[in-house]
Amino acid sequence: MQTVGSFSEFLDDMVGRYGPRPAIQYRPRYRTLRWSYLELGTHAAKLASLLDEHGVGSGDRVFLSAENSPHWVAAFFAIAARGAVIVPLNPRSPPEQLANLVRSAGPSLVLASPRRRWEGPPLPVVDIERSGRVPSNRPATRTGPARLAEIIYTSGTTGDPKGVMLTHANLLSDLSAVARAIPLAPDDHVLSLVPLFHVYGQMTSLFCPLAAGCPVSYLTTPTTRSVLEALTHTPVTHLVAVPEVLKTMMDRLESRIGRIPGFLWPLLRGRIRARISGSLRTIVCGGAPLDPVVEEKWWALGFQVLQGYGLTETSPVIAANTPQAHRIGSVGKPLDEVELRIASDGEILVKGPMVMAGYFRDPARTEAAFADGWLKTGDAGRLDADGFLYVYGRKRYMILGPGGENVFPEDIEAVLNRTAGVTDCAVVGLESGGRTLVHAVLLADADEARAAAIVAEANRHLAPHQRIVSWSLWPEPDFPRSVTRKVKKDEVLGRLRREPSTQAVPVGRSTPLRLLLAQVAGTEAGALSDDTRLVPDLGLDSLLRIELVARIEEDLGVCLDEIDIGPLTTVADLENLLVRRQDRMPRVDAHPRWSLSPWASRLRPLAQKVFLQWWIAPFCRLRVSGLEHLAALDGPVIFMANHRSYLDSAVASFALPDRFRYRLAIAAATGVLYTRYRWAVPIGELSLNAFPLPSGPDENIRPGLELIGRLLDDGWNVLIFPEGQMNRGGLGIQPLRRGAGTIGVDMGVPVVPLVIEGTEKVMPPGRIVPRAAAPVSVRFGAPLRAGEAEPHGRMLARIEDALRRLLENSP
Repeated sequence: MQTVGSFSEFLDDMVGRYGPRPAIQYRPRYRTLRWSYLELGTHAAKLASLLDEHGVGSGDRVFLSAENSPHWVAAFFAIAARGAVIVPLNPRSPPEQLANLVRSAGPSLVLASPRRRWEGPPLPVVDIERSGRVPSNRPATRTGPARLAEIIYTSGTTGDPKGVMLTHANLLSDLSAVARAIPLAPDDHVLSLVPLFHVYGQMTSLFCPLAAGCPVSYLTTPTTRSVLEALTHTPVTHLVAVPEVLKTMMDRLESRIGRIPGFLWPLLRGRIRARISGSLRTIVCGGAPLDPVVEEKWWALGFQVLQGYGLTETSPVIAANTPQAHRIGSVGKPLDEVELRIASDGEILVKGPMVMAGYFRDPARTEAAFADGWLKTGDAGRLDADGFLYVYGRKRYMILGPGGENVFPEDIEAVLNRTAGVTDCAVVGLESGGRTLVHAVLLADADEARAAAIVAEANRHLAPHQRIVSWSLWPEPDFPRSVTRKVKKDEVLGRLRREPSTQAVPVGRSTPLRLLLAQVAGTEAGALSDDTRLVPDLGLDSLLRIELVARIEEDLGVCLDEIDIGPLTTVADLENLLVRRQDRMPRVDAHPRWSLSPWASRLRPLAQKVFLQWWIAPFCRLRVSGLEHLAALDGPVIFMANHRSYLDSAVASFALPDRFRYRLAIAAATGVLYTRYRWAVPIGELSLNAFPLPSGPDENIRPGLELIGRLLDDGWNVLIFPEGQMNRGGLGIQPLRRGAGTIGVDMGVPVVPLVIEGTEKVMPPGRIVPRAAAPVSVRFGAPLRAGEAEPHGRMLARIEDALRRLLENSP
């Protein structure tokens, strides 16, 4: 990487160097979004032009509130191009926190995700995904290395915000040091499980990959399922994670393959690794201490685990294990240009070009953070004879969530202490089932019911990652305290661990599951009882069940399938199921299928002639109209057709021009081809590239939607019969399945309606041999495209209306 003085210059340098190479990959739902370096540069320039129109200039603070995505990255560089200061926020921050941050930072504008409505004080808000402007010819604002690049708020967001000021020089110097310690190559691929609003995520999962010219993949939510799918379907070489994710993955892996004695791991290494990833080599870990036992298990599987250490105040990395120098239990050696020493009281002190410029508008706190020019980390540690650093305490009581969010107990304590009935409280991270739970210990004159209500009230004012998961009432008149009246949390934690019976989990209306159920179903948590049935009482159809199991995995860390929720499943049943499924590893479906292989594609034209065309053609006098609607389409496309005969798939395929026909995959109901006519599956998959689409009420539809998305990602067109079953009763169209609207919106490609008439005369419904020859017509309609944020129901109605009008306009 050439020497650059700002992130605007950095992006220009990377775009000029790597141009068309892939830069960022992102799978927000069922489709994968891929940007090259050139596309990233264009998006950043368009957004910078829009910021210019809003008057954003040098030194202005701009909030960036969005989940990890290519658009987040473009927004970061757009703000930098204007010479403004990026203030990244957790997009789940509640209104009270946002109000405090606005007062502290004084932002001029918010760049926000369309999926997270801005809930802070009134400010101009720009959607980071809808810039759509032509890049300005005005050159980027020139920014010197000493100018502020970011203000990152690390704690106190509910009371006294602490904003760390990082300059361009701070971040770029740390990037240079990290890139030398853990080099990446253009052929590598980084998968990030940490948030970009944290500087650890930025350094490891944005700056380093872009500087090396290698792609990086982001996940909307790093659940176990999404991580395994990414590792299965993406050639990941480097994984960036926090310790809890590695522990959870290892626990679930062991529960799936059994508790294998350590001495057998090397013998089974290849088979176990293949279950995780065929390409992954290196795991980069930081944010909290990694258990040496967990680290050794990952090393035993042949993965290189590189743990590092740093603070937001140090941009952030100051020490790291490297491929050449590594010790289990250590956080590695100090990086180049880092001066590090251990004070007489054991505290780690740091100097170097990556150390922050100070705390924003807080000179007193800045002065207190330094001693004779050395930054006081607040962590205790030691250096061994070979220069490896060992850290004993890391942000002592900070709780690190599985998504990489820092949870600071004082933020939650401030909310609890404002709640009526609370005398005082202590919030700690409590280990339970391999996860670190946010646990509140209450000093309150209250019974369990009142305490549960207190916790529920506090959770209403906290971000999802901050919410209290378990709680207990302190059994004595006061907490153990120091001379300065601080709660001795070590003693509180010790008692909780010795006396697990004192731990309590919120019951009744305030359990995390019931709060989540209420959000998904659009009802009040208080209206739910143990006997409430999820499907008939709450109206959870198949799509809402998909949403529910996704939220359960995201928020509660338990993997379910929507078919686990049946017509008679109650709230109590679901709570019991979550307990039983704590360590379950989700199943990831294989892709690509054999029928997508190059040899199958080459054989398909011949297979169609041999198995289908020679005997279908004499019975079907085919007439095709509406092909002009396909002329401007470049694929991929979803075709949606009515369904009257088993001939429909073949006839629709024959009606398509070759450029669509031989890049077509056809959805086949699992209850028909893959159950009733299994003998025909090889013929259907080879000749028509058929694939299974679950359509029954007791089937898991999610794998089918995932497969459709991956087919479209790879440039295949898809044919679907949205009625869900064959029309045996008339010439009209049956009501479409709700999933058709989901597919039409979430897949992000044109939907071409087509109607087939006459096949029911050649091969009546339910028959698999022709009965008579007859005219057969296929008519294509105009492509339908989902509008911005179009509801699924509206798209469904448009598709159904288009099919009905095509049928009514029969020649």
